[in-house]
Amino acid sequence: MALDLAIYGYDTDIGKLVIETLEELKVDIGKLYPLSPLEGEFDAVTLNSRNHMIEPVSSFDFSKAQVAMFLCPPDESKRLCDKATEAGCIVIDNSRRFSGDDNVPLVLPELNPYAVKEALERKVVIPPASVSAELALSLSVLHDEFGVARAQVTALESVSEHGRAGTETLARETTLLLNGMALEDNDFPAQLAFNIHTRIGDLSESGYSTHEEVVLHEVKRLLGDFERGFDFTSFQVPVFYGHTVVVHVELEEDVPEGAVEDAFNACEWIKVADKDELLTPVTHGINETKLLITRLHADPSSRRGFDFIVLMDNARRGEAYSCVQIANLLGKELNLIKND
Repeated sequence: MALDLAIYGYDTDIGKLVIETLEELKVDIGKLYPLSPLEGEFDAVTLNSRNHMIEPVSSFDFSKAQVAMFLCPPDESKRLCDKATEAGCIVIDNSRRFSGDDNVPLVLPELNPYAVKEALERKVVIPPASVSAELALSLSVLHDEFGVARAQVTALESVSEHGRAGTETLARETTLLLNGMALEDNDFPAQLAFNIHTRIGDLSESGYSTHEEVVLHEVKRLLGDFERGFDFTSFQVPVFYGHTVVVHVELEEDVPEGAVEDAFNACEWIKVADKDELLTPVTHGINETKLLITRLHADPSSRRGFDFIVLMDNARRGEAYSCVQIANLLGKELNLIKND
């Protein structure tokens, strides 16, 4: 037995990373169905040295796959999700269409793998946004060990948060500006190249952006409430890949700095950098499947306060890795993949 998997969006940046990650993690895939919005594509996708023919999503019979990944825009998810679930297929929806919907299971495999059981009934499961995963994975280490009373976070998010539209726009604008040419109109609210956006998404009545509200909500779903709150601010920076988050935490008990570092070092998905090592998302974060912790130090104004910076490859580790891990968990729940 093996898991039969359909992927709509196999040719997106995340889709290509999903294919790589399926091989890297050695997920037991039987049949792979790469789905295209176009008719008449006579090509194939290679997985584990086998070619899998591309099929048009409009005529695909979703009952042939137990699980489908939707790596597509929200409007495409809305158009196709019911068709897939009514055929008995479980959808891993990475479109962000269900962000904020508490009725849809939110799964971060390292923290709540048991939540995939809900997906067997609901037929839809979502991974968290990449920066939500970055925060939940790093804060959970301290929350489980010492208790986090309060967290204040500033995120510097790369343009790949917006997929290929973000990376291609940044590349195009950079080329135009370096050649003294005028920028073209695009779907972004302001110039990406050589610029910082002080929010991602629209501004809501709460004062947070819509993107910030999603992250606040998802981290709360994964970790629960912190005793004295959680504050999050996000900036768009002109970097292609890699999210960097600056974190200040106040713990529930007095803890020596060495104990915090030991807790991070003991975590399998975290790597603590040497204190004199200069980390950047470009030179260290890309293609790294662990979260990188740097600049860890105690807050001299608080006995329970600590500051640190987290770097993560948002595309590979934040999105592709989570989607593949969820598919693997579903395969095990369906008794199609052996438990380790």
